[in-house]
Amino acid sequence: MNLEEKKDNTLWYDNPSIVTWLIILIISIIILSSQSFSINSNVNALRMFQDILNHNITYMIALVYFISLKTKFGKKYFDYINIVMMIVFFIVFVTSILTVFQSFNLATLLTLAINTILVVYFFHVFMRGTRFWKEFSLEKSPFNELSSDWFFWALVIVEVTLFAVNLITTSTFNGTVLATFDCIYVILLSRYIYLYSVYLDEKKINVKEEKQEVKESAVEEAKIAEEKEVVKDDELEKGIKKEVEKPVKKEETREDKDSNDDEDKPVKKTKKGDK
Repeated sequence: MNLEEKKDNTLWYDNPSIVTWLIILIISIIILSSQSFSINSNVNALRMFQDILNHNITYMIALVYFISLKTKFGKKYFDYINIVMMIVFFIVFVTSILTVFQSFNLATLLTLAINTILVVYFFHVFMRGTRFWKEFSLEKSPFNELSSDWFFWALVIVEVTLFAVNLITTSTFNGTVLATFDCIYVILLSRYIYLYSVYLDEKKINVKEEKQEVKESAVEEAKIAEEKEVVKDDELEKGIKKEVEKPVKKEETREDKDSNDDEDKPVKKTKKGDK
């Protein structure tokens, strides 16, 4: 199967570009809907912008992150903006811990679980392709024992459970809409991280295959060169034997000719009286 056939058989949710565009769309809907639900006729533009930053700061940062991936700047400084996102996820993780102490219930515990898995998953995937991974020996982390599939499905299951809890506890249309879009956002974000981990695995496999092919080609070239040397040595040895055998044959033929000449000479018969 060639590359074009693989692209044609790729499902829509396995396409990172489509997933990132969906995330941008969902984040935009969350920000606009949350702001429209809390809109007030007496609120000016500055106050509205402050409300957006106060209530949707993490969504705004995520929106900037995914939009930057569509630009040359984001592609060039991809590792650096990932570090910024990890800092944001870590801050959200710490905030969720404080929220549990402030309001202990099932929803806050599930939120803490989601933020914990998310920060670990994001860190272990997006740091794996950088030099920090080798410098700090992060391959020895116990979290590497868990597969990318495990992280992804754990996030999906916990997020769906949290969504069910929010539907039960909420009694307003606004809360239901925001909980629904937030659930979709977390699942798509998990899928985005998962697809990047798949990309790194395939890249690692391709590098190994290329090294193996180079190694095999080098061995094959060495064998061919060795065979050529053997052929050259055989030809040289045969040439030397021919050169050595030629004068020997000539000498033998001359000797044989002389002996034949002597045999062909008539023998004179001597009479008894002759001296």
